Amino acid sequence: MISFKRAQALIEKNIPPGKMETVPLLASLGCVISEEIKSPLALPLFDNSAMDGFTFASGDTQEASPDRPLRLTIGGTIKAGDARIRSMPKQAWRIMTGAQIPHGADTVLMKEKAKIIQETLIICEPFMKGKNVRAKGEELKKGLKVISRGAAVNPAIVGILASLGKNEVPVYAKPRVSVIATGSELVAPGANLLHGKIYDSNSPMVCAALLRMGIRPVFAKRLDDDPKKIKQVIGHALRESDLVVLMGGISAGETDHVKPILKELGVETIFWKVRQKPGKPIYFGKKGSTLVFGLPGNPAAVFTCFYEYVYPAIRRAMGFQDPYLGSSFFPAETSIAADPEKSLFLKARVKLSQGRPVVTVLRGQSSHMISSLQEANGILVVHSNESIPQGQNALVHLLPNEGISTHES
Repeated sequence: MISFKRAQALIEKNIPPGKMETVPLLASLGCVISEEIKSPLALPLFDNSAMDGFTFASGDTQEASPDRPLRLTIGGTIKAGDARIRSMPKQAWRIMTGAQIPHGADTVLMKEKAKIIQETLIICEPFMKGKNVRAKGEELKKGLKVISRGAAVNPAIVGILASLGKNEVPVYAKPRVSVIATGSELVAPGANLLHGKIYDSNSPMVCAALLRMGIRPVFAKRLDDDPKKIKQVIGHALRESDLVVLMGGISAGETDHVKPILKELGVETIFWKVRQKPGKPIYFGKKGSTLVFGLPGNPAAVFTCFYEYVYPAIRRAMGFQDPYLGSSFFPAETSIAADPEKSLFLKARVKLSQGRPVVTVLRGQSSHMISSLQEANGILVVHSNESIPQGQNALVHLLPNEGISTHES
């Protein structure tokens, strides 16, 4: 049996290099950029007006004053999207926001400050060159690095790429993931619940976690404790997947068939059993470049092991430089006892108390109890023989997209 840190290190060591692919722009959301992206053009593409107003040559205005106003004939209107035109000396043009500045013009007077008499613009002061003009390339020069390799694509990056005319994006491929739950006691939610049966919460929970990561499982199966069927399905999953998540059947009971079947199928065991609670009998192995995780059957253990082991493995394969759950330290609301032999992963909630964040351990910590997970926004880590007194900082692994509550307790 190994430590949590050793287990993490072994997983990291065995994750194959990420595969690269080019995907449509919107399909890149949630992916990681696999190569540096340089701007193929300047931004803005051309000098354009920052507002609705009037454009003209600043040089024509240098002698203008209230006593000797300059009169500029208005040549017409330039709208956004119009081709560039040429402006003559002592001429002005109505111009819309985003429209190209004409040849021969270099400044813009805000519409609200303009004085117009019979299609003539009256200028009573000198203007600086470039006033209210968005200069070509002022944001980005052509050829400049815009997005670094390793950047995670979010809506802002999608917008940036679109502004550069990119409709395809080089990214690390999302791994193909299969999900298999074993246990003759399991039935699908909504099915008739016969005596001795329970609803399968693990498959929907793990599939939902994958979907939140932007990964649609290759397939998800629920199997009885039938060695022949289990071997057939796992064999198929190994051929079709980059990563296989198995739930249940990984311990040492009479109906725990998964581990010996993996051996029969040529899966190399990297580790089995970690000094932790919940999830001690977690399994990790590989066949070729396909990673295999065997998670215990209890739902709280599945949840914990997924986020502590499977989640970072998938993110590392996707190119994330820091694939683990975010972590921080928060004062413990109550004292927390350690286990002398194993690390504890406790369902926890970070919340505000008297204006300060604190972390509280939730009720129902047994590995078969799942209902308190709805309140959890973090996993509180207590290493062996490291009890946490009330008020002392405790390490919390923050669950993705689960913010700190603003509710005052």
